[in-house]
Amino acid sequence: MAVIEIFVVLSLYIYVLFRLPEMRIAGTIIATVLIGGLLYYTITAPSVPEEEMNRIAVSEITIEDVDIALNPRVTKLKGRVINNSPTYALTGIRFDVKLYDCPTEDTPLTECFIIGEDSKEARLSAPPGQLRAFEASLIFANLPEIEGVLRWDYQINALRALEVGER
Repeated sequence: MAVIEIFVVLSLYIYVLFRLPEMRIAGTIIATVLIGGLLYYTITAPSVPEEEMNRIAVSEITIEDVDIALNPRVTKLKGRVINNSPTYALTGIRFDVKLYDCPTEDTPLTECFIIGEDSKEARLSAPPGQLRAFEASLIFANLPEIEGVLRWDYQINALRALEVGER
């Protein structure tokens, strides 16, 4: 909807500048000031996602029942999370997931071949002190045939959170 509004305003602006030649200087000045203000705001305004990213420490959440469902097209990482933060609602968990081809089930992951990697964010809404389910869709392209045992591992690399009542 905003794209249509911007298109209409720009069309009217161009129409006025063509129909009223005496407004071209004023129109150019106004356009320059607006574009300059927009650029200044874009450069100096803090990014909302950056503010949301560092509010909860990984130690303030409890992850349980994490499982992966490997499918030919989209792999699902599912689990449950408890938000132990007293002041922030957890809204996202960013995962780094790796798939390994290991010779045996007991082989350390450092001795296995990494055959797939993906990073995705599981979006959710977990108020302070509450438990929620999460799910992230991962895509592992060009997976080779598994010669040994398929194993996987994940790491949490970021948490997104909002102050309670901020939505």
